[in-house]
Amino acid sequence: MDNVFHDLYEDKVRPYLDFIDSLRALGVDQDLPLPTIVVIGDQSSGKSSVLEALSGVSLPRGGGLITRCPLELILKNVKTDEWKGMIAYKDYEKKLGDPSEVEREIKKAQDTVAGKNNEISTERITLKIESGTAPDLTLIDLPGIARIAVGNQSHDIHKTIKKLINSYIKKAETINLVVIPCNTDIATAEALKMAKEVDPSGERTLAVLTKPDLIDKGAEEQVNKLLRNELVFLQKGYLIVRCRGQQDIDDKMSLSEALKQEKEFFESSKHFRRPLAEKKATVPCLADRLTSELVHKIKKSLSTIESQLQSKVEETNQELASMGDAPSDDSEKKSFLSNKIREFCNDIIALASGDFSQDFVSNLKLFPVSRECFEKWHCYLEQQESDLETEDDFRNKAEAYIESTRGRQLPGFLHYGVFECKAKRHISNLEAPALDMQKKISDKVKSVLNELAYKHFVGLPNLLKETKVIIDKIRQMQDDEAKHMINTLFRMESMIYTQDATYSYKLELMQDTEEGSMQNNNKGLMRRKSEVSLLTTHLKTYYKIASNRLADLVPMAIKYYQIQESITKLQKEMFSILQKRDLVDELVEEEGTAAEKRRNLIERRERLNKARLALIKF
Repeated sequence: MDNVFHDLYEDKVRPYLDFIDSLRALGVDQDLPLPTIVVIGDQSSGKSSVLEALSGVSLPRGGGLITRCPLELILKNVKTDEWKGMIAYKDYEKKLGDPSEVEREIKKAQDTVAGKNNEISTERITLKIESGTAPDLTLIDLPGIARIAVGNQSHDIHKTIKKLINSYIKKAETINLVVIPCNTDIATAEALKMAKEVDPSGERTLAVLTKPDLIDKGAEEQVNKLLRNELVFLQKGYLIVRCRGQQDIDDKMSLSEALKQEKEFFESSKHFRRPLAEKKATVPCLADRLTSELVHKIKKSLSTIESQLQSKVEETNQELASMGDAPSDDSEKKSFLSNKIREFCNDIIALASGDFSQDFVSNLKLFPVSRECFEKWHCYLEQQESDLETEDDFRNKAEAYIESTRGRQLPGFLHYGVFECKAKRHISNLEAPALDMQKKISDKVKSVLNELAYKHFVGLPNLLKETKVIIDKIRQMQDDEAKHMINTLFRMESMIYTQDATYSYKLELMQDTEEGSMQNNNKGLMRRKSEVSLLTTHLKTYYKIASNRLADLVPMAIKYYQIQESITKLQKEMFSILQKRDLVDELVEEEGTAAEKRRNLIERRERLNKARLALIKF
């Protein structure tokens, strides 16, 4: 492009592009999204021609899919006339000495990463070009949207391509360059539709119109309306370019000659002189605009990149700390095992004591769950007391029971056996809900302990398995203990007892509350109603005393056996593992992927720290 970009970009633009390219070269884009331009378009939209014009090299052409995987184009303008190229994918990297090698190497790369059946791959190919005619620009070309499978392509190729495209264009850091041919109805441009779905306001979308020389006579004004942003609004608007057509390629027209003819086309067109004057036409104007947009995006993203790098480094350090260093000799293995078990025990102790200074996620906290269960238990007990007075069924049965058990006593004298039988029955009905609560908390304790074990011993399958066996054994043991205690409490409650002074005081309070209620009853039913009311008063009095005991004792039993004792015994069992010297090697043995995961984490931390240093220097 006759060095048209060099003077403009060298000082103000190039540093930003180089910085992001350096982060991408470090592999930081694996860890966090970086500002980039993504090129999308329907098949035969002229996308490859635009990329050729920008890069200055010929790209693969022909039937079927031209691009079958993401193609990252890193273009750099240099002062010399020397052309340099490099292609990289997977573990392969090759320097290119001539532009004519590019097309062949890209085809070879696509066959390697995507196969030879025109299939799609998410594996990225990187093409770096340095020349005196290239702009300073980095963009990613994605496969054109195909509607029909051809040859040996999968029948769902359309969905596969759209899924790949969407994974890029949905990111807030991405600028979407949508390529649309002038000679088609914009309403049918699926690429634009996809961009609008992820960017409704159009603030991240820039459209470029191609093939203006193929517009039907009389349709030029419609294209100009698009360029004026009057039809389908995009905040960043539209540009227009004229690239080499198939006949130009057949005639061996060079890319530099194509640029000259493009400028002449717009200058001589009465319909498109104005877009040219407004810098909305020609490839150089497009390159200038893309670079400006990308640099602006980078500047806006710097603070976000900094915070994301910091967050990722902390996250990586935490993961590495949780894995620990791989032990080698016997001493290191025992120390490693001891540290892992001690850290696990520290967490379960904090869990049992409700120490929220530990950084537990909400589903690893026992106290909120147990407190909620105990509160429901208390509410349930209060409801049962209320039901003693309001249940018609209870009152009818009480009347019938009083009549059926009446002996020689005069009316108004309540037989103690009637009261005792009804009190026992009502309190015994509370045992099943108490055991349900015990089971719910027992299940939660087991679940939390297993999750905590996984958190600490992930990558150590034998230690994790041994810990889960211990947890299950203790759970069964403590279940039996808790159930036995609850059963014992209810057997004790079957002995109707409280201190005389306590009962008299509570009865007096209850009678004061109910004073005058019998006078309001129907006189014809006074005798039986008064006896039922008297029975109800005594039952409510005693039930309140008993339920107050159970409101505390049942939760205390559950908390003691299911939480406190479970964790105390688990801690003891875990430390006893350290005495099993013959099992140390087996328990610290890592699963196959653990070493690889540790290596990947170390590599990630390395590149993130390098990126942070690069950002500080920048």
